[in-house]
Amino acid sequence: MLRTYGASFKMNVFRALLLITLPLIGLLLAFNIYSYNAFNNKFVESNQQSLSLYAQNMQTDLETLDAFLTHVTVNDYNFRILSSPAKTLQSHVASHEIMTQLKAALNSYDIADAFFIYSAVNNTYRDIFANNYSYELKEAVRMQMRHLTYTKANYYHKGWMSFEVQGNYYLFRLLGKDGTYAAVMVDFEQIPAMHLIHEDTKVIYATNEYAPLTNAEFVTEHNVWSNDDYIVVGEPIGGTDVQLIFAVPKPGVFRGGFAILFLLSLLSVLLVMTRLFYLNRSILSPWQRLVTRIGKGSDPEQQEEYRVEEFKRVDAAFTQMTSEINQLKIVAYEHEIERQKAELQHLQLQIKPHFFLNCLKSLYGMAQQQSYERMQNMILAISSHLRYNFRDNLQLVSLQQEVEHVQNYIRIQHIAHHIPPLCEWSVDSELHDFVIPPLSIQAFVENCVKYATKPGVQLHIRVKAVLLQSDEGDYVDITIQDNGDGFQPSILEELNCGDSSFYTDIHVGVSNVRHRLSMLYGDRATLAFFNIGEGAAAEMILPVNSRMNRQEEAS
Repeated sequence: MLRTYGASFKMNVFRALLLITLPLIGLLLAFNIYSYNAFNNKFVESNQQSLSLYAQNMQTDLETLDAFLTHVTVNDYNFRILSSPAKTLQSHVASHEIMTQLKAALNSYDIADAFFIYSAVNNTYRDIFANNYSYELKEAVRMQMRHLTYTKANYYHKGWMSFEVQGNYYLFRLLGKDGTYAAVMVDFEQIPAMHLIHEDTKVIYATNEYAPLTNAEFVTEHNVWSNDDYIVVGEPIGGTDVQLIFAVPKPGVFRGGFAILFLLSLLSVLLVMTRLFYLNRSILSPWQRLVTRIGKGSDPEQQEEYRVEEFKRVDAAFTQMTSEINQLKIVAYEHEIERQKAELQHLQLQIKPHFFLNCLKSLYGMAQQQSYERMQNMILAISSHLRYNFRDNLQLVSLQQEVEHVQNYIRIQHIAHHIPPLCEWSVDSELHDFVIPPLSIQAFVENCVKYATKPGVQLHIRVKAVLLQSDEGDYVDITIQDNGDGFQPSILEELNCGDSSFYTDIHVGVSNVRHRLSMLYGDRATLAFFNIGEGAAAEMILPVNSRMNRQEEAS
């Protein structure tokens, strides 16, 4: 058997257009992505070359300083004097001669910011700083230098070391031994500016573990290491534990030829989307709406103006046809309402008259006993009972009205019997205005009186109404139970089977209630019977937001 799969006219048009345009747009986007990657790689390569140049220059400057300091510590005669015990005047003159060289070096080497000479043997300490340092910073640096020289370690193989002083990091190089050292300090912030780097590039000095030594606030604020808005390139500086890093803002993608290519791609996509939008608006959507109206029917008063002439003709013919169908539906609906109303009236009048016959017998007995006051009360109660029973069967009543009617029924039983039944109520206060079909509780209370009364034992009836809340909606649970002998298993099975002839022919009141609940609530209402520890119980579960409740509240 040949199976066919259909697709809408709208989808077929979309597929045809997309099969043509999407490959072209894809090729254009692929070319743009390739251009972007090539541009990005060239940009990174350019910055990497600049970085390598400056890192190499800085390394050369540091190596020059290192060579100068090595020459002082190894070849200088005055430094050898300080390395051994000497007279005070001799050590003073030697240190002065060395500082003269260091002062000249401070002016010659732009990268150097301070020189130090220290001899623990002769208790001599001298230093010279650039002119732009405060006294507090100089003292902090001197303390750092004293701390390093007190250890009397050999720093020759340790190379350049970075230390933090008052929140800023500096590079130090110490040469010497046995407590006599010459040292130089390099301030990261005073390193000569790099004029060839790109605009807005941030120069960052960091450890090999990427802990920032300069511009730490900028690194933290912009999360530079993982920020896609920056291109980060770095290179270690030889002889140090520091690396030089450039954080370069990525250039705008709409620049030069690449911007034009990207704009063309965007315009192509926008053009295709615009044409699809107008095609959908002028032909496909009106066609879809017309098909929907034909499938679901429409109101002749809600006609739509179509731009396409063929659509106008089809819509006019369909509107005329649906108008005739709607007239037929109205006539059929009115007939259905009349049928349901007649059926509900028949159900309400179907209740057997045994209760009223018993009331007449009771009145007759009271007349024989000349209990005229009881007769009067009985007649008033029966009158109220009949008025409620024969009210409009399509008009729902509040739960409070149904409770008052059942209480009136119990009052009749109190007048007519020596051992009257006892009825207890437990109704949530917010359910007093909840509407239900009339006689829906009274029918079960009457069955309790009729079938659960035992000789010499007072009948105890309990009526409980609670609100049940769930994700599927709110329901009202109404339970009527007694202290009788309960249902026999066979009868209980018949009662819970709504299609049973026993259920319909014998328990007319129960059948009446179930039928009315089915007509008013559909399958959202539940009626069940079961035995409890002592006695029987009937339970109704009714939806709160049912169609009938909304109609009643609106009226």
